[in-house]
Amino acid sequence: MVKAIMDNQLKEFKRRRNVVNCHHLVLVPCPLQGHMSPMLHLAKLLHSKGFSITIIVSSNELNPPLNPSHYPEFLFQSININEDGTNNISYNSFGGDVMLYLLVLNNKCGTPLRDCLAKLQSNVSCFGPVSCVVYDAVMYFSAAIADELEIPRIVLRTSSASTFLALSLLRKGATLNTKERDQPELPLADFPLIRAKDMPVFDTSDQKAAEEVLARIDHGTKTASAVIWNSLQCLEKFMFSKVEEKILAPLYPICPRLHYINGHNFGPNNSFESLLHTEDHGCMSWLDSQKPNAVVYVSTGSIVRISKSELAEMAWGLANSDQPFLWVVRPGLVNGSNGLELLPKGFLEITRKRGKVVQWAPQWRVLGHRSVGGFWTHNGWNSTIESVNEGVPMICWPRIGDQRVNARIVTSVWKVGIELEEKNLKRWKVESAITKLMVHEEGKEIRRRAEELKEKVRVSLGQGGSSCEFLTKLVDFIKLV
Repeated sequence: MVKAIMDNQLKEFKRRRNVVNCHHLVLVPCPLQGHMSPMLHLAKLLHSKGFSITIIVSSNELNPPLNPSHYPEFLFQSININEDGTNNISYNSFGGDVMLYLLVLNNKCGTPLRDCLAKLQSNVSCFGPVSCVVYDAVMYFSAAIADELEIPRIVLRTSSASTFLALSLLRKGATLNTKERDQPELPLADFPLIRAKDMPVFDTSDQKAAEEVLARIDHGTKTASAVIWNSLQCLEKFMFSKVEEKILAPLYPICPRLHYINGHNFGPNNSFESLLHTEDHGCMSWLDSQKPNAVVYVSTGSIVRISKSELAEMAWGLANSDQPFLWVVRPGLVNGSNGLELLPKGFLEITRKRGKVVQWAPQWRVLGHRSVGGFWTHNGWNSTIESVNEGVPMICWPRIGDQRVNARIVTSVWKVGIELEEKNLKRWKVESAITKLMVHEEGKEIRRRAEELKEKVRVSLGQGGSSCEFLTKLVDFIKLV
């Protein structure tokens, strides 16, 4: 069905458009929710500036699959990465090993992308020649192919500048000194904003694979013509000044995700949140019935996995907090389960008058609702910046990848959240964290700072703000390459 839609789109573009003289951009997203969403937002922004957009579909990872009919302004090109002519490769089949998944995905995509770009280059009557390849940094295979075909390339970094700096330390094999090793709470000498315990962590069965992936991502970023960042200068000004010491190419911190969300109204076919699971929009009417700033929204994102015991501790901590809550318990949150059947016996009955459990929620709408006063989050970067965008203070419970770095920035640099110990989760710790944020004076002060940071983001994203200025500069840059 998806292929048929793509074919029909191609015929329609051939019929109605002559884009020979247009700037044609090929975007290569990573087929994971947290990566796909900012790339699609970037595609929307660039298309609004007059660029023709082709999006490469490298895997049907999303379930339900990405529906091209929702984005009629783009052309979609599916590349077959398997010997049987399919493009199916499931992250779930790698048991949560994101590094091994990325290695296999990149190894499979090189030749198919080369063939696809060569076809696009030759079919100039329909598409126009490819002006530039814009790819997610983790899809590093794109760099070699673009260079081989002598097509300029630009990288999109979907994570924070802080994470880039932390990974740079990790990459160069920086060893902790004895003091840092013995006291992981101390700031790192090479990056004082974070501690040893805040460094990125990747659960992988193949350490060499992880090292190769990180090295290729780093090389692709540092050798690109330019780097677009899913962040804002007002959030990471100091960090970007340090990044500029490591990357000679121009940096464009436009934060396409927030830039687009704040500048456009979403129609029913433009909700990027529905990429992975079916959203439960009924939770919005439930939120309407709650008092302002009273609800704790709980979500650990699209790929984090927790244990059955952690699920139970989360449940009873929420129950004991006596605060209204909206909790996302997605399928696969506990490995091999739809999550809901593992909730403790009696939990739903006890909390039914003040709690709601759903399998997926329209997060950007939830965080913007007047009743939501706190966000218990895993601190994926998208979730973090969405919370900042709405002025919602956070309870930070990082788990994998860059989440520890993000949580540290939230709690100690921006000071708009509190830290929940990552390991050995206990219900009394959950109850204490929720009470501190939602009831105590400390929570009120955190909320005040969150509102101030929200205003800084608004200014940055508004007309004449740094995000708009960087977007204008990016458009001019692409037209010149």
